[in-house]
Amino acid sequence: MEILILHPGGLGDIILSLPAVALLRSKFSSARITIAGNIDHLAPVISCYAESIVSLSILPLHHLHTNDPLPEAEKRFWKSFDRIVSWTGAGDPEFTRKFQEIHPGVCIASWRPAPGESRHVSQLFIDSLGTSIPPRAQAVPALIFLDSKLREEGRQWLTARGWNGRDLLTALHPGAGSQTKRWPLARFVELARHQVFQKKRKLLIIEGPAEQGLAKEITQALPANAAIPMESVNLNLLAAVVAQCAAFIGNDSGIAHLAAALGIPSIVLFGPTLPRHWAPLGKHVTVLRNARGCEACASSGPNHTCLEDLTLEEVVQNANS
Repeated sequence: MEILILHPGGLGDIILSLPAVALLRSKFSSARITIAGNIDHLAPVISCYAESIVSLSILPLHHLHTNDPLPEAEKRFWKSFDRIVSWTGAGDPEFTRKFQEIHPGVCIASWRPAPGESRHVSQLFIDSLGTSIPPRAQAVPALIFLDSKLREEGRQWLTARGWNGRDLLTALHPGAGSQTKRWPLARFVELARHQVFQKKRKLLIIEGPAEQGLAKEITQALPANAAIPMESVNLNLLAAVVAQCAAFIGNDSGIAHLAAALGIPSIVLFGPTLPRHWAPLGKHVTVLRNARGCEACASSGPNHTCLEDLTLEEVVQNANS
């Protein structure tokens, strides 16, 4: 059996869908599963969940969104799969009609929470599968498994930058996809100093491509060799390095989901986003949010203060527990 999953989401979205993929894997144990999405985001997380990954952008989706007839070659491509789960296109009637004509068993579903939704996104992914999985299946944290070669690459990367292999590492991620999801940088600096001077931890400061300068600013506020900056590396290496850490503290981001799925004890700082929908899954995940005084959270408006209202003392207290 061949199963194709179309996934348009980012790293965190992909990780939150893994419990649903695991249920498909369990029900159709002999199936070959292919996931189409962002290759860079899929690569470090799909081991044990799918046999192959492809870029969603190269699949023949265009004609499904138009009134144009589908070429026969595209029809044959879609029909080559026994089951298709499309987590894209649910809001497009033409897409749904044409896809169901070609492949009557295709599952086209939305997974983003609608207003008033109470379910976690991981549960929405599961519920979107309908009769493809056991009824009333519940989301459970899905772990990411890294092979020994990749883990060793992570150790070597850290060793080359001064880690002795014994010091406990705390990973800090001061960035996020948008400014409104970032805890103030000055507090990350103070948190870093607390980790170094009080907890005696060596730090890994993670910086994404849209967050240039954050790692440098924190590192410069610390003693020499107290922190290892990790700036814009590929996600395979990032996962291998984070897997060496004893703890993770960071904003609501795909990297927080990655740390949680690697089983790293994690503290995740939330602002405007609702944890009941988007909190990382994991046995050792603590979510911190303070929206009590944030008028924007209460009114769904701009100018959020919720992350500013989250104090250094709250984060430190949870980091010490």
